[in-house]
Amino acid sequence: MTTATLASIRDEGPRKFSRWDAAVFDAIASGPAATLAERLAAQPESEAVLNGYLRLVQQGVGSGIVKHAAPTPVGWGSFLERLLVELIPARLAEIAPADQLRVLVDAWNFGEGLLREPAWVDRYVNACAVSLSRLDALEDFLVRTLGPALKPAPPASWNGGMKVTVLDLRAAHDEFLPGKIHLAAPTVLCVEDRRRPGLQVGVFLRHGQKSEPLGVVSGLGEYHESGNFPGVQFEDGRVRIGGKAVEVPSLRRHHAFAVARAGFLAACAVDSQRLWVLESE
Repeated sequence: MTTATLASIRDEGPRKFSRWDAAVFDAIASGPAATLAERLAAQPESEAVLNGYLRLVQQGVGSGIVKHAAPTPVGWGSFLERLLVELIPARLAEIAPADQLRVLVDAWNFGEGLLREPAWVDRYVNACAVSLSRLDALEDFLVRTLGPALKPAPPASWNGGMKVTVLDLRAAHDEFLPGKIHLAAPTVLCVEDRRRPGLQVGVFLRHGQKSEPLGVVSGLGEYHESGNFPGVQFEDGRVRIGGKAVEVPSLRRHHAFAVARAGFLAACAVDSQRLWVLESE
């Protein structure tokens, strides 16, 4: 990566983009971009690949998509930001040199496409990025990851046993206090903060006690399901679902709850930052 090329791309930034942040661009240039340059050094066409990468970083910073040169306490702002700042610098050199420019373009297009979807979709993909094995397998990763989440789940019978999982939402935000709960997708919950309007945490509902927070996500809409749902009645340390009692000793006074036809009930308490997820076996 020549100094002249880097300076040219940096100087173009404020002329092309009104939201240009020179400090973020410089931090990426001296960190992730330098790492990528080192890993590509012995490969053919490394200058062209680095130039292509820096152009994408320039566009990401200038458009406000890339705001950080490292993950924040609540993670990355988007999957595209994570691709540009973390995954591409770390893994692009694994790809055959002839394919690297194509992979850069694909990464931008897929990442930008996710930003046009409901907010939870990008957040969910970001949360699953640890299972992305190779950058040239990005499309397969997205199909494999989003398929189960987007597919409407068959209604649960609610006749079997119930398993209970407790999620501590402080992992998403230190002072988060769960309030209203509603579905944002068939297996995605939106939990609103009781004290801060607009602050939301997404939760992906997964069977096998694998439900997990997706982190702070803004703009989650409300998803409405039709069909018959079991009656829910809360007692001290117990929940009755369709007349069947489930022991939940640590849940004393509930504040709000939501039911998903896929076989989940999620509830929060008056005095806790935790979320209780009950799933039908």
